[in-house]
Amino acid sequence: MAAPSRGGRRSLPREQVVLNIYDLHDNSWLYHLGIGIFHSGVQIHGVEYAYGGHEYDMSGVFATAPRDAPGPVTWRESVVIGYTSLEPHEVQDVVQHLGYEFRGNSYHLLERNCNHFSEALCEKLTGERTPSWVNRLAGLAVMLHCILPSALGLPPLLTTPSVKPAVVTEERQTLLREGMREGRSGSAVLTDERHILLREACPARDPAKVQASCLG
Repeated sequence: MAAPSRGGRRSLPREQVVLNIYDLHDNSWLYHLGIGIFHSGVQIHGVEYAYGGHEYDMSGVFATAPRDAPGPVTWRESVVIGYTSLEPHEVQDVVQHLGYEFRGNSYHLLERNCNHFSEALCEKLTGERTPSWVNRLAGLAVMLHCILPSALGLPPLLTTPSVKPAVVTEERQTLLREGMREGRSGSAVLTDERHILLREACPARDPAKVQASCLG
């Protein structure tokens, strides 16, 4: 229960907003130069939200358990960005709204990537931006690409964490909203949602290897 503040008014509970940062590449020496090739996700209320590309005109935002990003990534560190008083279902609304902007088929490794999404979500939740070094290399690459002749092209795209979108059913939406309004843990909500995803959209996946769920 939140403790009363001065003047007898009850202060709002504050939930920590954490940026989880992963290596997409061996950043051993790049990291010490203040740059690197990173993936990131935002952890709040026991759920980590991230963004990845796919071929569909649907949200590219997905959710996993904290520090459990899919794909060949290695967790590097976690940074506390700030705090929010938003309830879990309110955070879910913010994430879904951002999904309209961060569509799977609008993903771009340099100009609209996972780190751009993480910064947008952190700003919505806390008013604070993510550390500049997390996405600095993308900014430098965009500037370099503008200077160099286009004929030189860009380097091949990396394999970045992403989740194929599932069919958004009424059952799934109800599960997420009611589970969060009831104050259930993020991991419990994600566990139930994975079962629905397996039934409705992931028949080819091995249930033991399902690591994430897509948010439409």
